[in-house]
Amino acid sequence: DDALQALAPSTIEARGDSAIVAAEKWLSLSPADRDQTSIYASGRALRSAVNEAVQRGLKANGELGPRSGRLTVHSRVNVTHEELRYLRTYQPGMVLNFRSRDSTQKLSKGDYTVKTIDHVRKQLVLEDRKGRLRKFNPARLRPDANDSRLALFERKSLSIIEGDKIRWTDNDHKRGLFNADQAKIVAIDTKGVTMETSGGKELRLSRGDPMLKRMDLAYALNAHMAQGLTSDRGIAVMDSRERNLANRQTFLVTVTRLRDGLTLIADNAEKLGRAIKSNSGEKASALEVTQRLKAAAAKGLSQDKDVGSTSPASDKPELTKERVKPFEIGI
Repeated sequence: DDALQALAPSTIEARGDSAIVAAEKWLSLSPADRDQTSIYASGRALRSAVNEAVQRGLKANGELGPRSGRLTVHSRVNVTHEELRYLRTYQPGMVLNFRSRDSTQKLSKGDYTVKTIDHVRKQLVLEDRKGRLRKFNPARLRPDANDSRLALFERKSLSIIEGDKIRWTDNDHKRGLFNADQAKIVAIDTKGVTMETSGGKELRLSRGDPMLKRMDLAYALNAHMAQGLTSDRGIAVMDSRERNLANRQTFLVTVTRLRDGLTLIADNAEKLGRAIKSNSGEKASALEVTQRLKAAAAKGLSQDKDVGSTSPASDKPELTKERVKPFEIGI
């Protein structure tokens, strides 16, 4: 309660519009301030909504593009080893990744799609990449093992645009790519994607590269992703309908460690603390939302020009001069 009261002056109530409001808040910052400000969301759905809204605003303002692509990526399901032992954790269509061979159940290293759940036999029917069906009994996993060999993912469609900031959702140690580390999309074509890693190296991912399935937009993060990360300022987006209170507490503890300050955006301020601002409650049209996000991004960019900063100027002239009609590439 004390923490929420302390945040009350920096709390914004945005009923049903919290992802858009959070994106506007971040986009309206100068490029330099954006780099020092992180967005934290209380759940995966809200994080995805914020990511899409920020991307939409940047694209509308000419800061991304012109080329785009659509990927089918694996979004990690945040579950414990103990939860992986129960059938209720799984749903058809999920992807179960074995980082090494499971000799007990004769499953090789790799990805398996959950086809069906056999509650009678208490086992999963998995499909390997060659289309062969295999059986897997989660209950046979050792209950006391600190086993990082297994990871569970959901498939989702992800739109990427040249200039987007992404984060890796898995490791590729040989190429120096690590889970939660970030990169920038430099170019997209019919043969693949060119990235700039956090270390400044150029990396080419050709069609079929497994790391094209192991990425997500990085404009917004969840609380567990923020562990160990520091930033000057933060924008926290919370949904009162999130049922997992423990995650919410972790989320608040994480963002209150920010060096300078925090803006809290909530769908229902009555449940989170005193509200100082609310919107009209009217659902804006798609065009109105895009215009709002574009205006916020333009405001942020103009601030950078006003102070004579030398931030990402190298990207802007090329986007302006090119005048290439944006097109999407299926990868």
